[in-house]
Amino acid sequence: MPEARGSRRAALSRRSTVVLATLVAALAVFACSAATWVSATVQTTLEPVTVDVAGSDAAPAVTALGLVAAAGALTTAISGRVLRTVVSVVVVLAGLGALAASVAVLADPAGAAQTAVGEATGMINAGGDFAVTAWPPLAAAASALVALCGAWALVAGRTWTAARRYERSGADGPPAGTARSGDEIDSWDALTEGRDPTA
Repeated sequence: MPEARGSRRAALSRRSTVVLATLVAALAVFACSAATWVSATVQTTLEPVTVDVAGSDAAPAVTALGLVAAAGALTTAISGRVLRTVVSVVVVLAGLGALAASVAVLADPAGAAQTAVGEATGMINAGGDFAVTAWPPLAAAASALVALCGAWALVAGRTWTAARRYERSGADGPPAGTARSGDEIDSWDALTEGRDPTA
């Protein structure tokens, strides 16, 4: 049992698992923002007009923060420890920001839709029926998941090895093949001088 628990913990701390989960959650936030969040039925001078307001119009910050979180997820996959910590904090903040923006639409759908409704109908602060779809709650849930994934990366990232392409530890030895090249040069010099390099 302890071994199974340890292997399960190691699997949850794996870089690819954390990065993939964060990326999926961030893309879910972005996808939710493209759907209709508020369906507004406004009475104009001629007839009632229905305007479907997308999440990108009702809460533009959600779209932007979803992209920030997605970029952060990819960055944690290739960054060193210091940068990874900073990016993980940014992902947490992006998730919390998108969550706040989604909740704001749920709290005041009419206020969130007024700009888009005004552009569509030419009426400012038009009254009417503003119905919230299922997408804002889904975006809020995905945003909370992004924040949790950012915190997960912050904790699990401490066990990840350095990305050698972008970060080099002072304890690292010479690049692979350096010692071998030096040995070959020494052997060639020994042969040139008439000495047996295998001696």
